[in-house]
Amino acid sequence: MADATPSNWPITKNDLRNALSVGPAEYEDSELELYAKAACERIDVFTGRDVDPSKWVLADGSVSSLFVLAARETAKLWWQQSHTVRGSFRQGDVGELSGVPMGAELPRKVEGWLAAYLPEPGIA
Repeated sequence: MADATPSNWPITKNDLRNALSVGPAEYEDSELELYAKAACERIDVFTGRDVDPSKWVLADGSVSSLFVLAARETAKLWWQQSHTVRGSFRQGDVGELSGVPMGAELPRKVEGWLAAYLPEPGIA
């Protein structure tokens, strides 16, 4: 059996850095990796890839770009919700961690992007 790990999945800390538009010296690698990994794990559950990791892997060994886009968007949102100073309206303000992301589930637009990749009923 071939390796079921897609070539572009899970996203990396550098993917999240790009989504956040931050440089390599900003933020700890381990924190960025945690958010990237958590977003991918949540998307895998949503799409049934947690049960069957080979599900939705394309012939070229990657997952759809929608998976990558969805993971970047989710990780970015969770990061921003956790690191934005409460009451601040300036983009880029960073403060103390304020607990778990407010929307620990997938954003609605991400659910829409992934709607075509839902597991068959009764599978997940």
